[in-house]
Amino acid sequence: MKKLTALLLAMLMLLSVASVASAEWTFERKVDIVCPWGIGGGADSTIRPMANLLKDIIGQQVDVVNVEGGGGVNGVEYTYKQPADGYTFMLGTQSLIMQDLQGNLSMDYRYEFIPVAKLVHSINIIAGSKVALEAKGITNFAEAVEYAKANPFGLTVGMLTATGADGASLKQALAGLDVLELSYGSGSEMSAGLMGGHIDMMITGTDEIQGLIESGDVIPLVACAEKRMNLYPDMQCTGELGIDSYIGTWRGIYAKKGTPQEAIDALTAAIEKATQDPAWQDFLVQGAYNERVGFENGEGLKALMEHEYQVFTKYLSEEGVLTKTYPDLAAQ
Repeated sequence: MKKLTALLLAMLMLLSVASVASAEWTFERKVDIVCPWGIGGGADSTIRPMANLLKDIIGQQVDVVNVEGGGGVNGVEYTYKQPADGYTFMLGTQSLIMQDLQGNLSMDYRYEFIPVAKLVHSINIIAGSKVALEAKGITNFAEAVEYAKANPFGLTVGMLTATGADGASLKQALAGLDVLELSYGSGSEMSAGLMGGHIDMMITGTDEIQGLIESGDVIPLVACAEKRMNLYPDMQCTGELGIDSYIGTWRGIYAKKGTPQEAIDALTAAIEKATQDPAWQDFLVQGAYNERVGFENGEGLKALMEHEYQVFTKYLSEEGVLTKTYPDLAAQ
């Protein structure tokens, strides 16, 4: 009996070891990370330094594949057509949630893509043209609000997409105020308009406008954040003003549904290790990405994604452009 018991215990131990071994994943060839936007933009500039760090960690080449067009739609569709074999992942932002809710994707993005890890989470700020605001006697956000109240549609505000995350953030920050909203095709075009005094204000990510603020041509007015930024401690934030506006661009890695969990876990671990590298830490500081929690695992990214599905469902419905609803979100 004792021999039989010992044999059974030995077999159980072997099975346990085999189970652990089977749960491990080793990347055996190059990994592609699809970026649904063009080379040189904020998304591309985030994923490239991460890809460089990941290749040394997983021991394989990590290529960034830019598939631009359709506001991110083309990249999602391309990724969706690739095999879910653990060798193709995708960079995603909340703009893809907006595309899903506006019915621009061929699949249910919320269910067909698995959150792997969040990389960065920036802060949107409303900034003003020094030239334009000085002409109106405005030096801070409170004065801009008072001017807007006294002069309906007297302030022009630039954004990239009225039905995007920046539009939603702006509407929350300026709730109840009548301003003239102008959409731009690119961030560089909008920044040029602001510097030249052709628009009074713009909303954008801190990473996109940091250089213009340092030049002195642009005035930071308010951060859409829970607390004041370490980078601009004199600038007020929506949190202290009691304004419910905290949307900021975040970027994370996703996997197509069906991707082996072992591959997802392995990439998550590699990303977490990469975020501790001094080169990545420097990147966060340079882009002002260190103001909010950056890395989060798949569960953290999923929670953020679900929250913003609720926020954008409400926002797009109010804007009259919501064409797709998920029953559990529509009921909230």
